[in-house]
Amino acid sequence: MKDPTFRGVYPALTTPFRPDLSLDVDGYARLTDAVVGDGVHGIVVNGCTGESWSLTAEERATIFRVAVDTARGRVRVVAGCSGQTAVETLAKIRQAADAGCACAMVSPPWYIMPGPDEIIEHYRRILAASPLPILLYNIPRRTGVGFTVEMVDRLADDPKVIGIKESSKDWGLLSSVIRRTRDRVSVFAGYASFFGLAALCEGAVGYIDSGTPVFGAKSLAFYRAATGGDLETARTLQADMERMLAAYFGLGTFPASIKAALDLLGRPGGPTRDPIRALDPAQRETLRKTMVAAGLIVEEPRTRVA
Repeated sequence: MKDPTFRGVYPALTTPFRPDLSLDVDGYARLTDAVVGDGVHGIVVNGCTGESWSLTAEERATIFRVAVDTARGRVRVVAGCSGQTAVETLAKIRQAADAGCACAMVSPPWYIMPGPDEIIEHYRRILAASPLPILLYNIPRRTGVGFTVEMVDRLADDPKVIGIKESSKDWGLLSSVIRRTRDRVSVFAGYASFFGLAALCEGAVGYIDSGTPVFGAKSLAFYRAATGGDLETARTLQADMERMLAAYFGLGTFPASIKAALDLLGRPGGPTRDPIRALDPAQRETLRKTMVAAGLIVEEPRTRVA
């Protein structure tokens, strides 16, 4: 493995916006500080959880800088830098490098539907010029194309490929990628509430997920139990997180429910940008009750009427 220290829990951060949908820079700093304070090992910014598709180049540079400045060297900052061309991707990577990010997370191009050899060539062009190490990102539900284990195997030998986030929701693929490449790259599981325990037992080094900023200490306790051999505790905690995550994905369009949950926790969440709608009052109430049942927030006592 190229970097044995690249492991652990790396939450994907949302991007807070103000009511007028402008970037909430102070809120972003407070969210970053709160999540780093939970004890995570790193953070991922400007991914799909962070509504990266809605950010301008200036806003993207700002969140890279604010994340790095707020982290203050306590954890690594992984920058989402996917683009539809190598030129576009490299421009984002250079922004991340200028801000001090540790590595760049890059998915295959979306919408274009390139073939396997074209995807490999896309990465070869990026790797040849990137100033940062690259974390491959497999998320076919968002891109329309995905990695095979053979494609990951081909790229894993490149000195700049430091790891992969495998978010296909295909356990067979994730397991094969772990077994085939874990000696060369750090394999992180996506959807930790579903696959985290199995992946860590198979040899994944950690997970990257959107739920940890809400789960907080519970996610870290799960990771410690799973990597420390306390499988019974890990099973219980994963089941708790899975029930909560099922509620998130059943309410609104991602990441509206994550942002609403952060608001309920008193962490900066804020609205989503068009075309994603914020949760309506009934959805927020369903979410609130679910979080109370999960012990994430406390039910406020009702005022007795005399």
